[in-house]
Amino acid sequence: MIKEVDKFIAKQVSLTKGSAATDQWSKPGAAVYMSFYMFNLTNKDEFLNGEKATIEEIGPFVYNESKTKYNLRWNSDETILEYFENTSYIFNKEKSNGLDPSHVNITTINLPLIGFLLQFEKLIKMSATFPPPINTIVKDLIETIITELSKDFNEKLIMTRPVSEILWGYEDPFLKFVADLLANVTFLDLTKDLNGGFFQLEHQTDTAGPNMVYTGKGSPQTTAQYLMYDGKTSITGWGTPYAQMINGTEALLFHPGVSRTDVLDVYVDELFRSGYFTYYKDITEFDIKMYQFRLPQTELQKAYQDKGFYMNGPDGVLNLTAVFPLNVPIFVSKPHFLDADEYYTNDINGPPSNRDKHDSFLNVEPITGAVLHAAKRLQINIQLKQYEDIPDLSHLPINTTYLPLLWVEETGSLNESIASTFRDTVYKPINTIQISAITVASVS
Repeated sequence: MIKEVDKFIAKQVSLTKGSAATDQWSKPGAAVYMSFYMFNLTNKDEFLNGEKATIEEIGPFVYNESKTKYNLRWNSDETILEYFENTSYIFNKEKSNGLDPSHVNITTINLPLIGFLLQFEKLIKMSATFPPPINTIVKDLIETIITELSKDFNEKLIMTRPVSEILWGYEDPFLKFVADLLANVTFLDLTKDLNGGFFQLEHQTDTAGPNMVYTGKGSPQTTAQYLMYDGKTSITGWGTPYAQMINGTEALLFHPGVSRTDVLDVYVDELFRSGYFTYYKDITEFDIKMYQFRLPQTELQKAYQDKGFYMNGPDGVLNLTAVFPLNVPIFVSKPHFLDADEYYTNDINGPPSNRDKHDSFLNVEPITGAVLHAAKRLQINIQLKQYEDIPDLSHLPINTTYLPLLWVEETGSLNESIASTFRDTVYKPINTIQISAITVASVS
């Protein structure tokens, strides 16, 4: 009886041609929302003069997220599936409580300017290798160029812009001018396409691929695990082969027969790296029993991380500097520094964390490995510290500060219609198989 049930489940959840799992996986029916919570810097003048930053949270700004997998192609024995994926976002005013991202202004760090200044720091460091007095002349010249360019374009370290521009991008004449001017300076990582907009930087195209995953056919434990993401089999920028690996699934589907002791590997494209979730508790929704998995505290602790991830600072943040455009010092944490060292919250005045609101989770139906309710919650922070050689950064607080820019929540959940379909396509056939087996055994 157990073997018959296992065979049925393996067939249902494998990503093979015509399977129920493939249909649901490629065109998910559940509503998915991307919500942004912005951090508004309320004491910019005091902060620029070395005082602790004070921030307030404004949001949510909610978008309907739609992902469609297309151009599905299998290898000859249907053990590997290749596909492309299109992602689109439509603003949801109702769920945003009337907030309009085009009309709500946020005061925050000028991310493109930080990238530009840190690139010029490379030139300043290089000038130190020149013999005197050339080294001093070159250094002074670079600092003058930075100051005058900033004045000409009225570019400030702290900017106030609409939420829509901060998220999705804007024309930055200053950055474009500098990129054009230094286009042939190959050791500087400058690009005219970097027009601000944090989410635009992370998602420069709405089409990802080709991607490759195992279908699970013949090997259910490998179901939906990546072989390739966005045409890459590894992530350049990290410091070791292990750190560069693309492991796990996209957290829509895991292997059938998930247990409480399993460690679920997930590739998180926003982090350019893989992570893992561990069991937290049992939960029931719409009469479907599930295991809830959460991101453990150890995933944010230096002692448990491969050195190739360049962990930096006290526990609680992930360093993305090596893989972020312009090597801007971006660090990711749980929202409001949940599970992070108190160092981070001591350096800012801001709202406290709440585990139920700010932790990521996956509610996994254990028989099939399907994720039926999930929330991915990440906070984006920028590392700021004094740079004596860069005028715009010379008056910041002496202590290195990790200033929150925003936090983002991606959620998808069950409704009664989807739950009913799941019960009909999974639970009822299993019950039928079990009853049939009992009947046969009784007759025998």
